[in-house]
Amino acid sequence: MTKTFAALLLLAATSAYADDIATPDPTPAADAAKQPEEKKAEVKTAAIEQPSTTESVHTTNEPNQTTKALEVGDVRFELHGYARMPLSAQGTPREPYLVDNDYYLSGFAYTRLYEPDWSELFFSAKHGNYKAEFGLFASLYSDYASARLENQLGVAQASVTAKHFLDHDPLTVQLGVFWDRFGYIEPYDTYVYGRTHQGGVKVSYDLPGGGRVQTGIGMHQAQLQQNLGLTPIAHVAAAYPVGPLELGAYALRTWTRDKRQLSPIQDGTMYVAGLDARYRLPQNRGTAYLAFGYYHMDHVLYLAPALEVMHSTGGRGLTENYLGLDASDDGSGQMYTLATDIKTNITDKIGARVFGMATWVRSPQVDEMDPLVNKDRRMYLKWGVEPSYKVLSKLYVSARFDRVVLDLYDSENSFRILSPRITFPLDTWGELFFMYSHYWYGDKVRLRPGQVPLETMPDSDVFKLQAQVVW
Repeated sequence: MTKTFAALLLLAATSAYADDIATPDPTPAADAAKQPEEKKAEVKTAAIEQPSTTESVHTTNEPNQTTKALEVGDVRFELHGYARMPLSAQGTPREPYLVDNDYYLSGFAYTRLYEPDWSELFFSAKHGNYKAEFGLFASLYSDYASARLENQLGVAQASVTAKHFLDHDPLTVQLGVFWDRFGYIEPYDTYVYGRTHQGGVKVSYDLPGGGRVQTGIGMHQAQLQQNLGLTPIAHVAAAYPVGPLELGAYALRTWTRDKRQLSPIQDGTMYVAGLDARYRLPQNRGTAYLAFGYYHMDHVLYLAPALEVMHSTGGRGLTENYLGLDASDDGSGQMYTLATDIKTNITDKIGARVFGMATWVRSPQVDEMDPLVNKDRRMYLKWGVEPSYKVLSKLYVSARFDRVVLDLYDSENSFRILSPRITFPLDTWGELFFMYSHYWYGDKVRLRPGQVPLETMPDSDVFKLQAQVVW
């Protein structure tokens, strides 16, 4: 029996491949009217999108079912995934010292230009309207780097989805350990409303006219060594298309009441709410996305990472990156975020992308003498542009410019980046590319304390080679 099951896994891995799969795209509307040949020639201005970034309530987020999968009896096995393999260096050569390359510790400064390696595999078994799915994730490939247990996540997710639940066509139920994702901003690889990390249940309903509404509740286990209590999370989200415009609304609440003897854990609560809109440009030229989010936090320092939002995991991440650890009343305050992402194909050969985020923070941590310590009334701003040109069907060139301001009222706490790039697309399956970046830093930009022993200044010139595939 064990040998048979192992054989099924291997056959599924070799049968389900990308040539027959349309990758879930957070903004697929721009390509909906294109023929398959045109999709292969589409001008790319950013990284390919992995399955784990697909919007949960997007009205067109269902992937096409591949015709090449393993079927045993009435059970269908499929394997989908994504992997990126970056090799970055400074001219010495050595690993670059940067302030914008750590997804969680860089906070608002993160740009994803020098993102770490990452792999994800989703294995599913489908029987009629029912699907069991398992997710495996890992980072920092151990064959060329020192293995770290926290990066080898193993089987991180497992869930069962029942479509047409109770023989009611619009109703879908999912139960287990899974992600929900809301308000994805691809150029910065972050979420305006959050990505959940939970074990729980979700109920979604397809509305007449193409809309969708869902609600769910789950929880993240306590992490007592970090003084994080058991943290439930609940949400309601909806999306509805109105002609070329799709409107979305989101409300999430996460909290802990897990006080324990001889533990500093206190009650904490966080609310996230917001609206977004995605507009399909005329003549299938691209899409324009706009999102607004509001965050209310009360003693969130003790929340386990049930919600990942704005490059921060849980309440502790938000406290470290935005509210301040010194005098924020254990992570209390408010945040307001506005984000946009506009990508367009100007001609068959020329593409362009404009993107940006702004976050306004109110926090009890006030220091009128030191802007670096002060967290109250602080405006974070980052924006970028990325034009691209298709030289050949298998060769693209582009240049991305980024401006990151970590305090609008302290101009020296900011930096700029220019990143020319040469890309060799592998049809719709992946890409190989070379990128060089030059950084201009303000006088107050320094490496994080303890980031690199005995070093304080980040590097100004960095390059990388990267391969990435999705199937």
